[in-house]
Amino acid sequence: STAFAQAPAGPIVIGASTPLTGGVSHFGQHARWGAELVLEEANAKGGALGRKIEIDFQDNRCNPAEAVKSVTQMLSDKKYVAIFDGLCSSAALAIMPLIERANIPFVVANASATSIAEKSGVGGNKWTFKVNPTDASMLDALVAWLDKDGKAGTIAFLGEDTDYGRAGSAGLEAALKKRDRKLVMADYFQKGTADYTSVLTKLKARKPGLLALYAIDADFQNIIKQWYSLGGGIPLTGRVLVDQVPKEIMASGFLDGTTSVQPYDPSVDTAGNKEFVATFTKKYNVPPMLISFESYEAINILIDAIRRSGDASPAKIRDALEKTKYQSMLGPLLEFDANNLIHNNAIIFTIKGGKVVLVGMSKT
Repeated sequence: STAFAQAPAGPIVIGASTPLTGGVSHFGQHARWGAELVLEEANAKGGALGRKIEIDFQDNRCNPAEAVKSVTQMLSDKKYVAIFDGLCSSAALAIMPLIERANIPFVVANASATSIAEKSGVGGNKWTFKVNPTDASMLDALVAWLDKDGKAGTIAFLGEDTDYGRAGSAGLEAALKKRDRKLVMADYFQKGTADYTSVLTKLKARKPGLLALYAIDADFQNIIKQWYSLGGGIPLTGRVLVDQVPKEIMASGFLDGTTSVQPYDPSVDTAGNKEFVATFTKKYNVPPMLISFESYEAINILIDAIRRSGDASPAKIRDALEKTKYQSMLGPLLEFDANNLIHNNAIIFTIKGGKVVLVGMSKT
């Protein structure tokens, strides 16, 4: 032992790039709340390695160029032990080469693009770790559930002709192929189309059991309204944006039988989730959403790795992340696979009597 007392080390600092302003700042706020709740709990228990933990949030406005700018600045500062999230997939993908060059771990909690995991771990980028499911692993969980229910045989697909739509059909095709099935039809539309009558009429004639619809905002609402006026009568599946369905159409029971998947719902009935929802709601006066939940678990996983790293150096934290075994409030023990991707439970819900009903969980 040395004769002199060592000066106490300063705080352990995590750098975060997230949209604090702009169109998705509401999500950025939830990402921040989820992370800050973890810090409060961790620091109350002595932080990590006898040091306080801090997170420094920088705005990226959900813009890849802004994300690169803020993270480049943080990396030149050398005080950060890890970088957190990016939130939007385009921002996260732009951050990945930077952290790889800097040899610093990047923990993704919210961005869902399948390509993030495909490029991580054995995919090449050893410094990126993805805690939330990819779009493809979510669809795998959904198709597994539908198949068990005898409903995976006749799914039709209609999606916007963009990365979002194409990723939706590719994810469904892959999940179906694994179970020796395929889509009964796949059609694409240009964003901003006014009249969907011809494609919807064609679809109705095919009489599929379920329609996987990949549309957002105005397109989604137009399709649902036109589908309703044509008397569609086919429930939806895939990534269903229930909050964007016009209220009167939802209440009418027109979409009853719809089966979809979400990474999280605050009404999940586990002791861990109930406690999280109560604590979060008391602190922020709003219930948590998917983003706040994912940030909360991801930062917990990162802090667990920092504690096991021994010295809070980026390389040791990376090694510790690879050996993660973390108990999720959704039930499973979480571990990273060869692509540094975690496979948590996803929440399966249906629409019944014009209302959203949670029916179970399926592994991503």
